[in-house]
Amino acid sequence: MNTPDLFQIRIKNSQTQLAVDEALIQEVSSYLLKSEKVTFADISLAIVDNPMIRELNQQYLEHDYDTDVLSFLLECQIDPSKQEADLRGAGKTIEGEIIVSAEMAVSMSEVYHWSADHELLLYIIHGLLHLCGYDDLSDEEILLMRTKEQQILNHWGLTIPRREE
Repeated sequence: MNTPDLFQIRIKNSQTQLAVDEALIQEVSSYLLKSEKVTFADISLAIVDNPMIRELNQQYLEHDYDTDVLSFLLECQIDPSKQEADLRGAGKTIEGEIIVSAEMAVSMSEVYHWSADHELLLYIIHGLLHLCGYDDLSDEEILLMRTKEQQILNHWGLTIPRREE
């Protein structure tokens, strides 16, 4: 499912907490964007540690705490003829940035009893869904995002461990 002309995912790994499978990240990201029927995406993905994501969280969102993922939609254009009600990415050309904390993934993977690699993938999927137009500001939206996250991970036979919101 390699679609280099439609989906450009540039990965910068600046942390040492977790070995990163860039090929799998590319595959999962492309699968999600294709599933959402995104027309084109240019995504910058930074994999960092907790101090760096905390600094960015403070700088851009004025939140003074560590977090798992930050996403920034830089540009989005929509082809109305390709929009679909149940796919918020359909017909969109997206340019954005996602920052994920590998250190947080390592820590939380112990809490949820699954691999840090899978926890990191969940963060990336979550960030990509934000760029597609999903949010998690209400109970209904949280449920929709969790459903979408699980649908993507189903493709790789992965089940998200139960979490309390």
